[in-house]
Amino acid sequence: MSFIKMTISSRHNVLITGARGLIGTALIERLKSTKCSLFCQSRADHNSTSRIRWIQHNLVTDSWTKRRLPVIDYVFHLAGQTSIYEAKKNPVADLESNILGLLKLMEYLKTQSHCPIVIITGTATQAGITRKNPINEKTRDNPCTFYDISKLSAEMYLKQYIKEGWVQGCALRLGNVHGKRQDSQNINRGILDKIYLQALSGKTIKVFVKQTCKRDYICIDDVVSALCAAANNAKKTNGQTFYIGSGKGTSIGGAFRHVISLAALKTGKRVKIKNVKAPGGLSEIENRNIVIDSSKFKRATGWRPNDDFYEQLTQKYA
Repeated sequence: MSFIKMTISSRHNVLITGARGLIGTALIERLKSTKCSLFCQSRADHNSTSRIRWIQHNLVTDSWTKRRLPVIDYVFHLAGQTSIYEAKKNPVADLESNILGLLKLMEYLKTQSHCPIVIITGTATQAGITRKNPINEKTRDNPCTFYDISKLSAEMYLKQYIKEGWVQGCALRLGNVHGKRQDSQNINRGILDKIYLQALSGKTIKVFVKQTCKRDYICIDDVVSALCAAANNAKKTNGQTFYIGSGKGTSIGGAFRHVISLAALKTGKRVKIKNVKAPGGLSEIENRNIVIDSSKFKRATGWRPNDDFYEQLTQKYA
């Protein structure tokens, strides 16, 4: 596994949007070891320190000004709406969160005295339901949810800004990210944590997705290393899209059973998994099979993931 730090100096300013999320908090911890100035956007107010300046800002409704934000060298745009069901319920709000928020930020960035590097995160599901695995950058995009449409659109806007010469950057389409969720973060984005907590409490695990469906689980440390690697190799990654995954497919049932076993080591009791009827309106994307080929990103940056998923879980819940 690559543990990659950003090659960055004290002269550089870094902006992280969505800084209170799973990836944002982990990225902050990694960048603390550098000498850069960190500017962290959140919709909630937080106390700033000598190293980290928190900016309470709504990306959709608020405007960026030079008084609020200095000249930025690197942007990690991690903010956005993340639920396929919320996107279906309110496509306009999803568009505003995932596209308008990015556009307002880039409109400000293009007025800077020099061109910043903008790295955005997307999802492997932007490709839609794929029949062949592994998927990579040659896989045809065929999004089947409103959420994936908005994420794909944001990616296309970024590339157009890059073509215009207003920013530099790239898009990383992530597999299923796992890592310890913080209390302030969306519980729907940490399904393995949710299963583990249910198992600890002795609750039967109810599953309505096919347990044989495979996911490409990638740990948060590898995702943060990928973000740093993309920034460190900006000339090689500029204007491109990359898939980021472990390269291995793990069945949902296998992942859940391992998490339940780890909980049983602490409680002395192993809970059961029960298949239940899927709720109405379940998206077809839930029953996808996906494995990611990250060869293109590896060649461009030298990044390597830890593909031992079960070892990662064991360490995580030890």
